Amino acid sequence: MIYFIYVLKMGGSVLTDPDQIKKAISTIQKIVSEGKSVVVVVSALKGETNRLDDIANKLHIEDKADRAEIISMGERVSARIMVGALKANGIDAVLIDPQNELWPIHSFGDYLNADVDIEKTKEDVQRKLFPLIKSGKVPVVCGFIGVNEEKKIQTLGRGGSDTTAVVLGNALKAREVVLFKDVGIAFSGDPKKAQNVKALDELDIDEALALSAGGSGLIHYKAFKYLNTVLRVTSLDAGLASGTIINPTNGIGVSITAKDVSMVTIIPEHDSPEILEKVTSVINSIGSQIYGIFIGSKAILLYVSEKPDLYQKVHEKLVNSGEAKAISVMPSLSEITVKSFDLEATPGYLSMVVSPLAEKGINIYGVITATSSIKIYVSSNNAEDALNFIRQKVEV
Repeated sequence: MIYFIYVLKMGGSVLTDPDQIKKAISTIQKIVSEGKSVVVVVSALKGETNRLDDIANKLHIEDKADRAEIISMGERVSARIMVGALKANGIDAVLIDPQNELWPIHSFGDYLNADVDIEKTKEDVQRKLFPLIKSGKVPVVCGFIGVNEEKKIQTLGRGGSDTTAVVLGNALKAREVVLFKDVGIAFSGDPKKAQNVKALDELDIDEALALSAGGSGLIHYKAFKYLNTVLRVTSLDAGLASGTIINPTNGIGVSITAKDVSMVTIIPEHDSPEILEKVTSVINSIGSQIYGIFIGSKAILLYVSEKPDLYQKVHEKLVNSGEAKAISVMPSLSEITVKSFDLEATPGYLSMVVSPLAEKGINIYGVITATSSIKIYVSSNNAEDALNFIRQKVEV
């Protein structure tokens, strides 16, 4: 039998009062009535985690294990409320709490910002939760929480309920992971800060990660590491009929993403805010693709596709026109891109990536980092060796 499993995460922003909780129950009932198998993940009621954290601060509770126990109570209470309300409405809900035998989320690391042990978690999700789903029950899982090898509670960092939902979706091979939020769709910008923003029906995983890492608050950044199924951001009103779809792509890895690259160094004549626009306009007019840009205090570096007479044309349009004092061009480079959703969460990741090249005496002509990727520019003669050295050193 095929099970169409939907992991439904109810965020704190939609669990604000009894009326909103009733609305969440109705949404779950509707989805279950359509023949879908459901796992519910709950955040704490709105404001509860902050309240508990504030109490711990005022009482000077510094021990991280103790603080994790305290602030996790928000999700644990929320889960009990959800189970009771679902049962009262005829749904066979089962509480999945970190202190009962059904708990599947294994974690390690910092007590207040733990990581998920995905392999152990997958095993226990299949062993403990899947039989419940097969029997028609609805597991209700406390979000935000993991349990380490010492059987102690850890938290997955603020916004960690998103991670819980995505991890469960991964382990269950869910049809969708659905995040219910008060604003049930992604926008082109913050409606509170910009006018005429547009709703976004779809994003790929790189676009969503870039927005989240840039402060949009769309999804907790740790969740992306585990995303292997469709993720929907929606509201209780819209349900599964609307929202923003985020499609997973297998973009993790190390590869040569561009060959025949030139590094163009430009020393501007004037410190003008318009200089970057003028420089990129010149490069575009030549028909050269821009792969990366670095702006220093005295120079602008562009990594661009090689073109005949690139040097002459850039010199003519920038130096002879008085926009630049001098230029140089380093041809025959290649771009190596490292993509990993660990970048945002792993201190020292950049060093792990570039250190193999220094150890092997390979010159680096530029490094550009952005959310889930690192771009490294090396001589094309060394590109294949550099690629292999990085692959041997870095797990992605």
